[in-house]
Amino acid sequence: MAGLQLSGTLDFSGDLRLDGGGGKVTIGGKEVLVEQAASPQSAHCSDATPVILPPPPATPTDPSPFVSVIASFNKTVKIGGKAIVAQGMVLQGSQPGWPGMVLPSQGNTGPVTANHLPMNVVGDQAVIFPSGAPASFGASGQ
Repeated sequence: MAGLQLSGTLDFSGDLRLDGGGGKVTIGGKEVLVEQAASPQSAHCSDATPVILPPPPATPTDPSPFVSVIASFNKTVKIGGKAIVAQGMVLQGSQPGWPGMVLPSQGNTGPVTANHLPMNVVGDQAVIFPSGAPASFGASGQ
């Protein structure tokens, strides 16, 4: 299966559509993240620390470990019609409601950027605001 491997110092900008040719778009062997609808079935992370609100002894409102990137700061560079994640916002929960933010990429060693922001890849993290806990992305959404 074909794919598109990005490497070196690249900055993509403007209205651009990347195609992996039936495979995945990768940077340094790691899949590039794309925006997804917020749902447990399409989550980028399935093992985040649950948000424990309200505090014990009450039971958590939504202790689900699922996190999805719902909005990227990049909206013009896309893979398969989905915006590439270059930081952005996440939601956690089975009924997504706990907000968080995608942190700057640590796994994009190019750096390969979209509109001057490093593209996020599998293995990068977000922080969930109510708990302050990190969520590590294990799926790209491609």
